[in-house]
Amino acid sequence: MKCLSLFLLFSLFQLTITFSAAPQTKSVDTSSQKIDLQTYLQSKQKQRTKSREYCSGCNRPHIQCLCDHIPQEKIVLETEVLVLQHPVEFRRKTVSTVPLLKLTLDKCNVMVGRSFDAQLEAVIDDACKRGLLPLLLFPAEDAITLEDSDALSRLNQLKQEMHVDKSLQDPNSKYLLIIVDGTWTQAKRMVRYSPILFEKCHPIQFMGTDDRSIYDSIRKQPESFCLSTLESCARTLQLLEADSTNMHIAVNHLHASLRALVKTQMAQEQVSLENSPESIRNVTKLEMKRIRQKELDAKVNIDKVIEKGNSSDDLVVGLDDVQDIGNGYRLRALAGRNDAEYVDSIWPYSSSRSLRMIERQIENDNKNATVIGSSCCLGIEYDNRLVGCIIRHRNGSLGILHVDEEHRRKGLAAVLLDVASRAVMDRKEQLFAFIVDGNYQSEALFSKMGWTKIDTSKKGTGKRKAKRLWMKKYLKKNK
Repeated sequence: MKCLSLFLLFSLFQLTITFSAAPQTKSVDTSSQKIDLQTYLQSKQKQRTKSREYCSGCNRPHIQCLCDHIPQEKIVLETEVLVLQHPVEFRRKTVSTVPLLKLTLDKCNVMVGRSFDAQLEAVIDDACKRGLLPLLLFPAEDAITLEDSDALSRLNQLKQEMHVDKSLQDPNSKYLLIIVDGTWTQAKRMVRYSPILFEKCHPIQFMGTDDRSIYDSIRKQPESFCLSTLESCARTLQLLEADSTNMHIAVNHLHASLRALVKTQMAQEQVSLENSPESIRNVTKLEMKRIRQKELDAKVNIDKVIEKGNSSDDLVVGLDDVQDIGNGYRLRALAGRNDAEYVDSIWPYSSSRSLRMIERQIENDNKNATVIGSSCCLGIEYDNRLVGCIIRHRNGSLGILHVDEEHRRKGLAAVLLDVASRAVMDRKEQLFAFIVDGNYQSEALFSKMGWTKIDTSKKGTGKRKAKRLWMKKYLKKNK
């Protein structure tokens, strides 16, 4: 054992001598390389600093400024908005839609956290004292569906049952709308960990829609009917304050700012990918995202037609007019047997006599269009063939609203409904339609376009579904 220790000690001593005697490596002058590296780091730091400079107006990077789409003065509504935002969403500064709500609406506040109790209770109690009915936008079995014809009357009844401090009552406010901002998993947990929400708020909801959210082009939504927080808020405001001029102004600003946010984010993502192609982790996911972005481009261009219709220069389609609505789609009046055959082929209730009936309806509408100047029976064509239609029945109702499957989710149905509705109003006639129970896509579209379900009585049993009356009241424009 003692010999082994002496052997190890001797070996270590030899190893030390070997390293000590080893020739030293010649040093290389890398001062020029250090200077180049330092210059590179300084330039990168300047780029980062420049990219981190924020606009004082919208608090976004200058290259993604949205000030041109935000009102100079915040818009006052009868609804106060409170957003409960998850911390993860709060950190998504450039893609979050909540800041756009605060920049547009005068009465909009945000609380950040995973659960809310005492602080939220104080806010709700204060709103109740001022006469505001607390509403929680969240699906529930007992939630009031805002598209129902009696929804607002039910809300008004709940307001009358409130105990209000008249000295604090705010005559210009009606509701406190609480919206949960987060993924579905995050939102459900936030609601579950904040029991005060269902204890003191009345749950409300609106119908789903087949019209894909434009926000889906930068952040994949779990389902096609899912909307961003901004879009959900705008949809709810449209249903709560349908007759408010300020609401329409606010919603237009919200949608415009959202489109601008999506566009600038898409452009910035493209620049980042070009500068750093190695950052691409999932090629398939990126390709799917680009497909959604192409669909967005088509939808945004077509949406401009509806915006034009909401302006003083209403979009009108006469008997011989053909309107280019972008992306290869053209809007025109239906005419002739070929168009009637297309309508009959897509109508689920077609029969041996339906073709002639549809043909007569189109002929009568053509005669009226020569006098009035606008058509109610319309079609959208792509590549010289019809891909969508709407007609006006003999009883005066609009119906057979259809868009071929491969051309959906581009806003075409909204264009058909909007232009046909205006043609009916030009004739100073009642605007109404019938929707069969279970046609949720049509109900969502009509609701989005400002229509109201009038008939909510329960009728029709078994396989026979009831037809519900829907009507729309147009706001008078100030000229």
